[in-house]
Amino acid sequence: MASGVDGVLPIRITHAQPSPLEYQVKAAFLYQFFKFVEWPPQAFHATNQTICIGVVDGSPMASALQSVEGKEAKGRRVVVKRFKEPENLEFCHILFISSEMEGRMAEILDRLKGTSTLTVSDIDGFARRGGMINFITVENKIQFEINVDAAERAKLQISSHLLRLARIVSGGR
Repeated sequence: MASGVDGVLPIRITHAQPSPLEYQVKAAFLYQFFKFVEWPPQAFHATNQTICIGVVDGSPMASALQSVEGKEAKGRRVVVKRFKEPENLEFCHILFISSEMEGRMAEILDRLKGTSTLTVSDIDGFARRGGMINFITVENKIQFEINVDAAERAKLQISSHLLRLARIVSGGR
């Protein structure tokens, strides 16, 4: 990824454990993804003027997303929802699945079948296992993989601009 997504540049990571700064960069990417993904009309309720980013567990990401909560995307106010357990999931436009949920990832993806939720994670191999966007670290930089087939099954259209920045992968459910 030579350049960032609309002003979000790749960040060089120089440590083994994810830092708060790394989560801030990933949160900024999640917000920017709204600009490059088209949801079907039924994903938006005419009376609800919000667009939702959800997080399954993962307090570092939930904390980082506070920086985008209340901003505007697609003419709607961004809200952030945190779900402690996959059983309590509600519809979100983007759902970040934290690495703590790796053991329940298949269950979460199964729960989302038939919805137009863009699934994102930094779990190793997430996109190849049926998720849509997987944050990866390459040469100490945050990049991402996109599973176009998984996005198409969810009736999501990903902009060619975003696809050019990603590694395209396939596989999964």
